[in-house]
Amino acid sequence: MAAALPEQGALPGYSVNNSAPETTTGGDKSDQSVRPAACQPLEDARSGVFADSAATAWIHISASKFAPPDETLTFTSYRSGAAGAHLASLDKALAACPSLSFQNRYGDRVSVDVERVKDEVSAGDASVSFRMHWTLNIDGFKSDTYDLVTTVRSGEATITVVSDSIVGSQLSDAKKRAFLPKLDQQLLKRQADALGAAQHN
Repeated sequence: MAAALPEQGALPGYSVNNSAPETTTGGDKSDQSVRPAACQPLEDARSGVFADSAATAWIHISASKFAPPDETLTFTSYRSGAAGAHLASLDKALAACPSLSFQNRYGDRVSVDVERVKDEVSAGDASVSFRMHWTLNIDGFKSDTYDLVTTVRSGEATITVVSDSIVGSQLSDAKKRAFLPKLDQQLLKRQADALGAAQHN
């Protein structure tokens, strides 16, 4: 997985912020703070938890031009059938969860709106994409967070791109829309192809 991730200079329009990919083997453990519990797969995908994975590797990237300030690109491999099951769990959770809540690092419960992104992803074998939005008030400063989470399956592996944008709540709705993370079809296709090739090498 790590070898298939792009290195600095190999991803048009983006800079790779890691000197080397970060990796884990075996599945991750969910924090189980999500309510309703059926929505847990959505928060896991956003936060980079892949419970049924065999191995995971990820990098942080940033666009060379105006874009959300933080993006994470993750490759995950699965045992036979588990990659499809992972996408199915996201799809099922999206059907049941127009909203959810989770605990942040301070122990506060955060309420989140969830919306399926219906734009078709022209990459890989199957895909699921959704947007999450929540508002925080920290010492009187209100901010809106918009996360776009897209997972594409290629064979028995997935690519997950999480684009995170935080803007001040005082901005008008029109200006906030300019900061909404959007699907990058070229990025998704390039990385899905790389992931597919890695599985056949």
